[in-house]
Amino acid sequence: MACNKEGHSEHICALTARGEIDKVHQLTLQPTVECGNCGAKAKEIDAVCDPVQLPEAGWLGD
Repeated sequence: MACNKEGHSEHICALTARGEIDKVHQLTLQPTVECGNCGAKAKEIDAVCDPVQLPEAGWLGD
């Protein structure tokens, strides 16, 4: 899937390139998607260029 160029300035890769680490940190807490292009993980699909749903993490045991 191609990146939505209109919203790209708010994607994790663009924010990282500009050094907006605090904003990137907020977008990456409790990730649910991964970017198919760069591998960045985010909690919302609008934060990455090519969102791919992460699998549910089940109970890992004691």
